[in-house]
Amino acid sequence: MPERPLLVLPRPGQPVERPKRRGFPPNINRPTRERQGERLSPRFEALQQAMESHRTRFQLDAQAIVPEDVVVLETVGPVDRFLQAVERIPGMEWLAEVEEADIPPDDDFFMRGGAGEQTDRALSGSLFMVFTNQAALDQMLSLWQSWLDGRPLSRGRRGPWGTLFSQLRDVRRWGVRDRLHETGVLNDWRERIENDEEVVPCEIELWHRGDQNARESAQGRVTTLVESLGGTVLAEARVSEIAYHALLTTLPVRGVTGLLAGDDDSIDLVQCEQIQFIRAGGQMTATPADDAGAHEQRDEAAQPSELPASPPTVALLDGLPLQRHLHLDGRLIVDDPDNFEADYPASHRVHGTSMASLITHSDLGSAEPPLPSQLYVRPILLPDQKDWRNHRETVPESALVVDLLHRAVRRLFDGEGDEPAVAPSVAVINLSIGIQDRPFERVMSPLARLLDWLAWRYKVLFVVSAGNHPQHIRLPVAPADLDVMEDAAIEREVLQAVAADARHRRLLSPAESLNALTVGATHADASSGELPRWIDPLESGLPSPINAQGLGFRRTIKPDVFAPGGRVALRKLLVPTANAELEPYTLAGVPGQLVAAPGSALGDASGLRYSRGTSNATALVSRAAAFLQEVLDDLSSGSDGEVIDAVPHAVWLKAMIAHGADWGRAGAKLAAVLRNSSNSHQFREYVSRLLGYGTVDADRVRECTAQRVTAISGGELGEDESHIHAFPLPPSLNGLPIHKRLTITLAWLSPINPRHQAWRRAHLWFDPPKDELKVARLQADHRAVRRGTLQHEILEGRAPAAFNQGNALEIQVNCRAEAGTLEERVPYALVTTLEVAEHLLFDIDIYDEVRTAVQAARLRV
Repeated sequence: MPERPLLVLPRPGQPVERPKRRGFPPNINRPTRERQGERLSPRFEALQQAMESHRTRFQLDAQAIVPEDVVVLETVGPVDRFLQAVERIPGMEWLAEVEEADIPPDDDFFMRGGAGEQTDRALSGSLFMVFTNQAALDQMLSLWQSWLDGRPLSRGRRGPWGTLFSQLRDVRRWGVRDRLHETGVLNDWRERIENDEEVVPCEIELWHRGDQNARESAQGRVTTLVESLGGTVLAEARVSEIAYHALLTTLPVRGVTGLLAGDDDSIDLVQCEQIQFIRAGGQMTATPADDAGAHEQRDEAAQPSELPASPPTVALLDGLPLQRHLHLDGRLIVDDPDNFEADYPASHRVHGTSMASLITHSDLGSAEPPLPSQLYVRPILLPDQKDWRNHRETVPESALVVDLLHRAVRRLFDGEGDEPAVAPSVAVINLSIGIQDRPFERVMSPLARLLDWLAWRYKVLFVVSAGNHPQHIRLPVAPADLDVMEDAAIEREVLQAVAADARHRRLLSPAESLNALTVGATHADASSGELPRWIDPLESGLPSPINAQGLGFRRTIKPDVFAPGGRVALRKLLVPTANAELEPYTLAGVPGQLVAAPGSALGDASGLRYSRGTSNATALVSRAAAFLQEVLDDLSSGSDGEVIDAVPHAVWLKAMIAHGADWGRAGAKLAAVLRNSSNSHQFREYVSRLLGYGTVDADRVRECTAQRVTAISGGELGEDESHIHAFPLPPSLNGLPIHKRLTITLAWLSPINPRHQAWRRAHLWFDPPKDELKVARLQADHRAVRRGTLQHEILEGRAPAAFNQGNALEIQVNCRAEAGTLEERVPYALVTTLEVAEHLLFDIDIYDEVRTAVQAARLRV
């Protein structure tokens, strides 16, 4: 098994065993019954009748010569090889698989507990979506009947079809509710009707068909239905790599009114089988403070500093900033190929200006050094014509956000038309924006899927905001009681109320992206001063009360990391309420992070304001990445360049940023407030949705000390391959009773499989060594850390550990295929830090010991 070289960061001045695949859970029970001569399942009878009625109506349509329907098969438990079974049946086309969680037990499927008794424990399963024509459906129904009658199937009762039929929970057509469920489109339509708008934009996402003729036929049918309502198809976008096919359309308000009323002539559109989802248009937004200019200041004391000359490491895709602002002039490369600037008044350039300010200077109240490299900016937002007063910025309604982001990223690395790549040096793309009407719920959004594919395609790191939920916080206390409560009691009530409201505080698309680094905000900033009648409810460093919460796709740890996002003050509502209700402070004054902003006077380029949220925290993480890029550049230019250049810099940066993350005091605080008997067994996973891997401290990674040594290593792995990374044990720790901390972070970018529910093709992992140093796992749950593309482990202990001279911690990084075959080799980065507490009796310098051993090992290779 190959051993990979380690590289120690500067100080100032064996084959993988395949994990056994789980079969059908043995304690999920379905009552046995006599099948011989049994009639067709009532669920299938209902399906058959519904489809015959649907088919009769379709036969009147010239485009439906071969009627098709999307059939949804709901199962309990995993079903292996079902995709292969579907692909063998002519006329049946696989579309998607969606993991279902928390399926309530019923009389057919339930879990057995102690003494074999039925329990109320929730189950899990999948939804299988397939396109089927009459012949294929008849064949499936015939197989089902054969299985019920006890007759052998084509490959036996234990084949994929038999396994499927034994686990079927329901069979139904994909319907209107599925197409409109939680897409935000119905509320958007109603608001537009109330505002007397004449034209309503919407995005129609089609089922992505494998055959080009089928795709064109589906597009033609939907276009006909849109035009029959008096609407127009403005644009089309296809990204086959993520199974995405969508149309940007406008509908006249009379057509939308008919749809809402269930008019027979209008409802055909939402019943069209070619449509997967209908969504509101232009929903990716960036909303600053409610009155962006009310607390505007002017920066009279800004001192000029040297302008950056290095090419950009970070790209900001956001609103258009004030590039001539006192704090931004000469630091930005603004690329505006769509000429958004023509429709962007200076007074509305709020969000892009504040994000550019945070990336280039951090919180202006903290006097941090400016960014060492230029910042590339591509505007993808415009002022929202419907919310002009609040300076809301949004993706234009004339664009599909997936298409716009796709074009913007390709322009960075491939160029556009005859133009070459505009910023190939970029390793990090900052997305401090999200889709407010697209909270994550099991199914990954098209935009998150796009980021995953682009991250792999271009080996670039997306740093994405988790999203904000600045809604009121309702406390289970009377308003009068709140006035006499102590600060600690208010903090406890706020933390508990926010944690309990997880359903309404979910991640906003595209924060669920697996390859991206998703960022939450901590309640922290450099501002001072208090607001009358406002409450600062939390200890500094705790998660912000407006954060979106995880977990992510397939219960991955999301947000991944946290950074300061500004303190959010709260105020009791002035109107009477049964229980105390607090509203978050959203104005542009203190508290918060001080950022550049448009001035109130025309041409004023020195305005400042305070802001808060996960957007800010995301910008600070991207800023940290730019400084870590300097470390990589220094290493790459020296004798260690071969080690660094073997792995894309985006992967190094992902690992290095996360490596500095730690729960800190927030972990102990949340444990004291939130742990109870119902969550105590899974508390680490439970609290991860609020804390992720913790708050980032990039300085801990940039430099070592005598008591802290960090080594980095990496490489590429294929399926069922592994590498060993040997971290030398410092001899001075042998037998010494001293507090030790071992931190190991593994990061990679995974190729994806849009036809597989598991999505990520590559699963990399390591088992942290514990015995050699007598350390034990802390913080994030050891199972949850393996579900994404980032494994961050912290281990501590103080018991004396005995080892021999020359011994090393062996960290084995393994790779296996998870979503189908893995043909690509996967680059990864591993960062390992060993640190010890300073000791009054011992003069310990573990840095020199480890560094000397690493250099000697490299000379022997």
